[in-house]
Amino acid sequence: MQISFKLISILLVSMGIMVACNIYTFIPIYGEIASSLGIPSESVVVAGSSFTFFYACGLLTFANIADRFGKKEILVLGMLVSALSTALVMFSFDSWSLSFTRGLQGFCLGSFAPVAFSYTYDLFEGKRRTLLLALINSGFLFAGILGQLVSEWITGISHWTAVFIFFSIMYLFLFLMGKKILPGTPVSAYNYDRQPAIILFRLLQNRKLLMLYGIVFTLLSSFVVYYDSLTRFLSGKDALLLQTRLTGLIGVVLSLYTGRLLEKLGAYKTLFIGFAIAILSFVISYIYYYTVHPLFLMTSSILFVSSISLLIPTVITLIGDISKGERSQALSLYSFILLGGTSLAPLAAMKLGYLQSLALLVLCYTVNILLGSLLTIRSSGRFKEDSGGAK
Repeated sequence: MQISFKLISILLVSMGIMVACNIYTFIPIYGEIASSLGIPSESVVVAGSSFTFFYACGLLTFANIADRFGKKEILVLGMLVSALSTALVMFSFDSWSLSFTRGLQGFCLGSFAPVAFSYTYDLFEGKRRTLLLALINSGFLFAGILGQLVSEWITGISHWTAVFIFFSIMYLFLFLMGKKILPGTPVSAYNYDRQPAIILFRLLQNRKLLMLYGIVFTLLSSFVVYYDSLTRFLSGKDALLLQTRLTGLIGVVLSLYTGRLLEKLGAYKTLFIGFAIAILSFVISYIYYYTVHPLFLMTSSILFVSSISLLIPTVITLIGDISKGERSQALSLYSFILLGGTSLAPLAAMKLGYLQSLALLVLCYTVNILLGSLLTIRSSGRFKEDSGGAK
């Protein structure tokens, strides 16, 4: 446990970025893969859906395994099996093998997110815990852009299979570093004799968690809708689109101050600040539609990424505090719902125009404000009950 916080943080954030990058690697190279394998582009899209589905299954599976065998062990071995399964993708020869290998890769990569969140809770407290959670989730947002850029760049200078050789090597390197650097944590016996399905059912009966999960469903899905609609709206303006995406990454900086906001204002007020920033970004995007001034678009992008960077670690903190002894399962369910929203978002976005997408996002965050208000009222009521009992 004497290993520095900075070293552990760098390693976990690096793992998170490399894992999340593979969610987006197919997006810019659908055509190259389809042409290389002699299959329709639709089959490549199906393979991407296979990745998403089995990634979600992995999120639910590995959290329970980690409670039994140890979180460090699952994180480290997860990197090893991810290296092997990622290498298999380049041996795909038709649509079926591509879907199978991508699905296997997705399942293995599902070993990271919920285990890393729970591991962070076990390892650190207070500001350090909040900061690391924020950095890991900011890494996920960063990967949404980096994964596409790396995939497109490598394919441009070599072949699409080289993308998966690169990531396989990265996972193998992270496996070796994790084995050497990451400290172990005690293995809890809290849920050994309980069925995971029963635990998940009990979590879903917790109204406070249900409200938080409702908010979770919209977070990365709104990220996808926002940038998907923007991509279509800026069709033919590649330089402006890239500039807007890269500028948006400035918003990740706010995650560094999440711990201070939580400490000074509390989780619930921080939650509403995140909602307000998001809605402000949508309003500015709406203004851009009529002014067509790039500054409005870039400001909106920065504010939106800032809101997501603030909201995700805040929600994770609330879920971890509320779920207590069943934190691993609660966070695995969080990851599953987060990804579920993300996988459905493109289906909604593809049928909506730019202004319609903004209207949908405003509606979603208005509902989030309502859920946050109900959650605050319920938490305040519980606090008063607990205080009364203590007296």
